[in-house]
Amino acid sequence: MTATVLNSIPLSFDGEEFQKLTHIDLSAPSAREGAELLEGSLSAARPKAMYKVCYIDERSEDGVDLEGIHFTSEVLSQNLREVERVFPYIVTCGVELDTVAISQNDVLAGYMLDGFKEMALRQAIHYLRSHLAETYGLDPQRMSTMNPGSGNREVWPIGQQRQLFQLLGDVESSVGVRLTESFLMTPNKTVSGILFPTDVPFISCQLCTRSNCPRRRTEYTGIVGLAGH
Repeated sequence: MTATVLNSIPLSFDGEEFQKLTHIDLSAPSAREGAELLEGSLSAARPKAMYKVCYIDERSEDGVDLEGIHFTSEVLSQNLREVERVFPYIVTCGVELDTVAISQNDVLAGYMLDGFKEMALRQAIHYLRSHLAETYGLDPQRMSTMNPGSGNREVWPIGQQRQLFQLLGDVESSVGVRLTESFLMTPNKTVSGILFPTDVPFISCQLCTRSNCPRRRTEYTGIVGLAGH
């Protein structure tokens, strides 16, 4: 099955969300020029998502096979133990925001643009989850995800990005996302992973000991949320 591309994701500027992300008061005189930049960024932004519907071919203690591609992760294998259908995906703020012109010396404007990209990414993730729930009859409250490189190294190695890109197809042509030699993604505000239905919510942060991570969504517990348990 070929991947589905979502390239008409709506985006709105949420001042409260932006201020929470950046801790910048947009009404302050120092932020006025940056606010004008954001207005231009909003018209340029084209967040995108790409996903596939896959069924698990084989399971082993150290991972699972999807369309003949092996993903190595004991945690992933445990979380998918009672799951048949999964949704590999990539979501990005869009390459268009990397073309917004700002001065290299304007640190504040660069920081604000980065915050806007993060906001665009979050809205795109929410759109993808809503799309999958509506299209495939999933319960939005019973959807979890795992991401290569998220959490401690042994949870799901970041090198598995290569297999995920291979599974999804021509990612760069479809949504503009490129995988670097170190398995990072550009644009920088891009996430990838496998989304799956589960009775027990799982967040990779549960198995991550990095207490100062800016993207931490829950406390470290050391507990894997097993589907169906």
